[in-house]
Amino acid sequence: METQFLAKKKRRSKKNNSQGVATLIFLLALFVIGGGLGVRYVMNNIESRQEQANKPTNSETPEQRQQRKFIDSVAKPAINVYKDNHQVLPSIVVAQAIIESNWGHSQLYQQANNPFGIKGSYNGRTKSFPTTEYINGKEERINANFRVYPNLEASILDHDAVVAQQFLPAHVTNYRTAAKLLQQNGYATDPTYAKKLINVINTYSLNRFDGY
Repeated sequence: METQFLAKKKRRSKKNNSQGVATLIFLLALFVIGGGLGVRYVMNNIESRQEQANKPTNSETPEQRQQRKFIDSVAKPAINVYKDNHQVLPSIVVAQAIIESNWGHSQLYQQANNPFGIKGSYNGRTKSFPTTEYINGKEERINANFRVYPNLEASILDHDAVVAQQFLPAHVTNYRTAAKLLQQNGYATDPTYAKKLINVINTYSLNRFDGY
């Protein structure tokens, strides 16, 4: 009887051990699978947050959206041009485009691809537009001939060449200095032109484009 009892007990022990091993293997499998799913969940969550951070917020107004798009449209070619010629800082280029074209709403920009208010002719192309000039310290509305460009990049290339030749010395890498020199050397007749440029650059963090 005792021998039979011990044999039964031994069989139960082996069965329990087998069940325990099977349970352990099952739990380990769940852990591995669950761990993989957990890792994928965390990574997907991180990627989703990064995508959301790169998207404009829902609180962005139509005006802010238009301004952001205009800044981006000018900044990209301005950076590319600056990489090649190192003449005019992208922050200055974008700020001037904002001020001179009123965020791209001016007729001069929409009809002539001229966001900088550069007068004269470009490859023989010119067009008359109304403009505001300061004469003897007073605002006056006049008509003047402005350059007509085939596209925005052409206008930026021409703008940089004109500015580098007439208004800015070489290797000016501080936007505040560049803004003051533009006013000092007569790029615009507005007596607060430099202040406006600096304010726009600071407000919209345009100097971030100067480091590419």
